[in-house]
Amino acid sequence: MRVTLLHNKSAGSENHAGEELEASVRRAGHEIVDTVSSTENLLSSLEAIAPELVAIAGGDGTVSRAACALAGSSMPLTVLPLGTANNTALTLGVRGNVDELVQHWSLGRFVPFDVPTLGTGDATAHFSEAVGWGVFPSVMARTKQMHSPGEPKRTLERDRRVFQDVLEVSKPRAYEISIDGRRVAGEFLLVEIMNIPFLGPQLAVSPESDPSDGLLELIVATESERPALLELAATGRIPAGTRLCTLRGRHIEVQTDDTALHRDGSLVRDATERVEVSLDVRPASVRYLVESRAGQPTFFASSTTSS
Repeated sequence: MRVTLLHNKSAGSENHAGEELEASVRRAGHEIVDTVSSTENLLSSLEAIAPELVAIAGGDGTVSRAACALAGSSMPLTVLPLGTANNTALTLGVRGNVDELVQHWSLGRFVPFDVPTLGTGDATAHFSEAVGWGVFPSVMARTKQMHSPGEPKRTLERDRRVFQDVLEVSKPRAYEISIDGRRVAGEFLLVEIMNIPFLGPQLAVSPESDPSDGLLELIVATESERPALLELAATGRIPAGTRLCTLRGRHIEVQTDDTALHRDGSLVRDATERVEVSLDVRPASVRYLVESRAGQPTFFASSTTSS
């Protein structure tokens, strides 16, 4: 298989030598036609050389940027998870070391993956994992100023502690939301529009999210859900028997004076005093190659809607 390798050397513990990655790919019988270090270079490379597969070696930020850049194209992707949380790889059921993963590319299968859009005024941007307000953008702002512990497990633990610390002092903010015409209004600690089950440091905020079903999950948490969010921060899971308010739909609109939001792993700050955005699903925007031996990905479709 002819492969273009997108390698983020700063992902995770930052100990992934490019030569070692390339050697693993070649040992599995594949041909590397190009190795690039950024999404911009990837797009330029694809214009000049057409591979059969783009292998993304990095963390969630690199995976998300590549998926968004290639949304709507026919170029298949695969993930070599080298980051800290690896939420997209976890969702797809992609696990194991590089040598194990590349050995199974030839026998893999393709799964569709939605890449929704976020619209603000005349501007539109893709996202791959989640868009949200409230607690999580504040967590991101704090952790981006902190020195990384280096080891992924320690970084996950640190980020969950920060989530807990921020949550303990956060106050609910007011939001006006509609999802497929249904109005949802109130004061919330957390508002997340999820395409995959996991957020940030492997927090299973939306365990029923399926990025291949053409739907988004709107997750909101009020003051009464603060204990459940604290449990989420401590364990990565919502307590058994508890479920955050979850609505599913294809078109979502949000209006709020909370101008701090995140789009995947990036903070977005609107210059205006009030944010008005719309979110729409783009079904099956990309295809990911996953291992046949892995069985079904960890996401699963659900017809249940609760409020």
